[in-house]
Formats: sequence, C-alpha cells, structure tokens
Amino acid sequence: MLRLSIRPSRQLLAVLILSHGCAVVCVLSVPLPLWLRSGLLIALLLNLVFDLSNQAWRALPFSVVALEFEREGGALMALRNGELLEARVLGSSFVAPYLTIVRIKAKRAWFARNVVLLPDMLAPAVFRTLRVWLKWRLGRGATPAANVDWLGSS
Repeated sequence: MLRLSIRPSRQLLAVLILSHGCAVVCVLSVPLPLWLRSGLLIALLLNLVFDLSNQAWRALPFSVVALEFEREGGALMALRNGELLEARVLGSSFVAPYLTIVRIKAKRAWFARNVVLLPDMLAPAVFRTLRVWLKWRLGRGATPAANVDWLGSS
C-alpha cells in the first residue's frame, strides 16, 4: 500500500501565476471590445483563484489532500473536509520526473479528478515510488506483484 500526504506547492503556485499572467497579457494585447476584454480578465482571475485554492494550496473542502493506493489498483481519496472516497486510477494519468497528474475517479462520481503533483508536494522517495508504480501500471495495464516492498519497509 502506498500512502501520499499532499503538501501545498510553491512550484505550482509559481506556474499557475505565470501562466495566468501570460494569458492576461494575451487578452490585453488583442483589440477587443471593452465588455469582452473585461469578461475574459474576470474569468481568468476567477480561474486563477480556483486553481490556486484547489490544486496549489489544497484549501477547498473538496480538495484532495491524501491518496492511498492499493496493489490491486484501487485507491482512497481523502478530501480536505474529512471525507474518504473509494476510487480507481485511470490509464490516462500522466507521469514525468517534473510533473505527475493522477487521473482518479471516485466510485459514485460522474467525472474523474485530476490530482496535479509536483516534486515539492511529496517526499522525494514517495514521489519516485508513485511515478514508478504509475508507469508500471499504465505501461502494462496490470497490478504490481504481491511481493513488492513499496517503501523499503516490511
């Protein structure tokens, strides 16, 4: 079993502010009517606040603050409000050394959630173990062998 306790991320904070700032510059550089330009800028600001609260700071009641993966492919999501949801990891998750996006779908949910993970959100060994597990699982479409020692402890 692999447990992740997700910390707030300064790296994600910087990326979100920079990307939204670039979008604001694009909106301001295009000749648009004032009402449309204002609407787009308000939408960008609201999206930035939502993304920072949900992904970077994990401060909203429905933000995922912990994940627990089972060897059979099941998972548990812990939300900020204390709710635990049974879920499964989807094959459309993305894994790279600098960024991991875990696509996870709760059993009774209509839509999947994207849990964005950067290296500063987890301990280095846990982040590496997660990436290896996801790559193995996504690459093979199977579950790890029962004798795998996930975190180097018995």
